[in-house]
Amino acid sequence: MRRPSPALSRDAAFDALVSPTVMLDVDFVIRAVNPAYLRATERTADELLSVNLFEAFPDNPEVGGAPALVASFERVLRDRRPEHLIVQRYDLLEDADQPRYRTKYWAPACAPVHDLDRVVGILVRVDDVSDLTPEALRSLEKRRDREQRLRAAAARDEEAETRSMLIAINDFNAMAEEIAQLREALTSRSTIDQAKGLIMAERRCTPDQAFKHLVKLSNDTNVRVADVAAALLYRAQGGASGNRS
Repeated sequence: MRRPSPALSRDAAFDALVSPTVMLDVDFVIRAVNPAYLRATERTADELLSVNLFEAFPDNPEVGGAPALVASFERVLRDRRPEHLIVQRYDLLEDADQPRYRTKYWAPACAPVHDLDRVVGILVRVDDVSDLTPEALRSLEKRRDREQRLRAAAARDEEAETRSMLIAINDFNAMAEEIAQLREALTSRSTIDQAKGLIMAERRCTPDQAFKHLVKLSNDTNVRVADVAAALLYRAQGGASGNRS
C-alpha cells in the first residue's frame, strides 16, 4: 500500500482545496485562508489574517447578510455539527468612501474544528454562486428558508425535530440532481472562461472571437464546448503535447 507523501502537510492540503475556505476561531477572527479564498474575495492574506471576519468584510446594510452567517456559526459551535446554508447573499465592499458594494451570492458550508474534546474554531467553505440565474438563486433561497423554519420548529418541539429531519432528507434527495446540474454549469462556465483567456492570449483576439474559435473546434470535432475547453486547458498545463490549434 502506498504511504502518504511526507511532503503533504495539513497546510498543503488546506491550500490545495479548490473551494474558497477560511478558518475562524471561536470569536470569528480569521486564522487561515487558502489561495482560492483570496482570489474569490480579491484580498491578500496580510489584509485578512487576525482580523474579525465581519470587520474584514463589512455587511451591506441594505442587505443584512451577516446575521444569518453569525447564527450559523453559533449553531456549529454549540451543536458541534457541520451546517450548509445552501445559499446566502453577502456583498463585497468595493469602495469604502461611497460606500459601494458588489452583489455576491455564496453557498456557505461550515464545520467545527476540534482540538481533542474542545471546539476551537470553524472551517467555512464559501463557493461563489453569483453566476447562477435569478430563478435558480430564488429556488435555493426558498429551500434555505424552509430548512431554517423547520430548524426553528424543531428547537421548540423534539417530535418536530424528527419530522423536520424526514422532510429535510426528502428535500435533499429532491434537490440533489438540481444542485449537481447547477454546479456542473458553474464548472463548465469557469472552464470555458479560462479557455477563452488562453485563446485570447495565443491569438491576440477578443473574447467573442475566442468563443467563436471554441465553438468551431466543438463543431469540427463533434465534442461539447465545455469538453473542448477542458482539453485546451489540460494541454496548456502540460497534460498532453501537441501543436497549437
